[in-house]
Amino acid sequence: MKRFRERNRVVVGLVGVVLVVAFIAAALEFPSLPLIHNNATYGADFANAGGLATGDVVTIDGVSVGTITAMTLQDDHVLVSFTMPSGDRLGSSTSASAQVLSPVGTEYLAVDPAGPGSLHGVIPLSRTSVPYNLVTDLSGLGSEIQKYNLAQIEKALDAASQDLNGTSASATTSAFQGLAAISRVIGGEGSQLATIVTQGAKLSAVLSQRADQLFDLFGQSDLVLSVIEQRRSAVEQLLSATSSLSQQITSILSVNRPQLTTLLQDLQSVSAVLAKDSNDLGQAIPILAAFSRYAANSTGSGPFVDAADPTLLVPDNLLEQCSAAGAFPSTNAQVGCRP
Repeated sequence: MKRFRERNRVVVGLVGVVLVVAFIAAALEFPSLPLIHNNATYGADFANAGGLATGDVVTIDGVSVGTITAMTLQDDHVLVSFTMPSGDRLGSSTSASAQVLSPVGTEYLAVDPAGPGSLHGVIPLSRTSVPYNLVTDLSGLGSEIQKYNLAQIEKALDAASQDLNGTSASATTSAFQGLAAISRVIGGEGSQLATIVTQGAKLSAVLSQRADQLFDLFGQSDLVLSVIEQRRSAVEQLLSATSSLSQQITSILSVNRPQLTTLLQDLQSVSAVLAKDSNDLGQAIPILAAFSRYAANSTGSGPFVDAADPTLLVPDNLLEQCSAAGAFPSTNAQVGCRP
């Protein structure tokens, strides 16, 4: 084994430099070393930075678990990257929000684990939120005020001051009391107003979804009106004819009222007679039906009537004489069929 002074000093120097650089890099990246700190990196998309900055605290249920490592602008949103222990399970529906520690704008990132499984990819905009703070609000107020004409606002305030000066104190007090009463009513009916707003939003959504059907309905209504307009003359003629018919019927009834009255009375009499003799008619109808059936049977075989003469009316000897050979009727009724 060579002694240290016998080794190549160039090689020893290079090895030393490499080791020093490695130790420095390890010291700078100590929190992210996999064998020292078992952290995982996550990301969340926010509509705006919301006052967050690299190095801010990341919490779960109010407990600090990590820090924000980077913030990158991507298209129309901000990607916030943060690290936290990989042992803390984040479900598939995890959400994140920028929270405020103090009114002057000390923010931190609050992570709310939710859902089954584990989080894959970046938390989307739909599950992130950014609150307002005093600094943001004042900045927004300043930018909004710059859009207004301050001279016009001063004139309006002067006019309002003059109106108040010209109004009695009692009237002003009554007006403010009325405003306070309205505020109390609105505050007491907050839930109902919220329900109305919600129902209005639902109605607007339904109308928006049915916009095509509504347009079709309005178009069909216009078509119906145009058809009615085209058929106006026919409708007018129909109404005129109906009016004329009603007038004629009225005149006929008024002129022939006595005859119609007599006719109705006769019809009532006939109806009374028929109702009185309904039992007799009911018994006669089956007999007439049998007679019509027998008459049809007797006359159905030719232009004559088939009749059967009972033997009780004609003597048997007369039948035998008339049926014998050579017998013929005699003019003498006493002789019968023989001469």
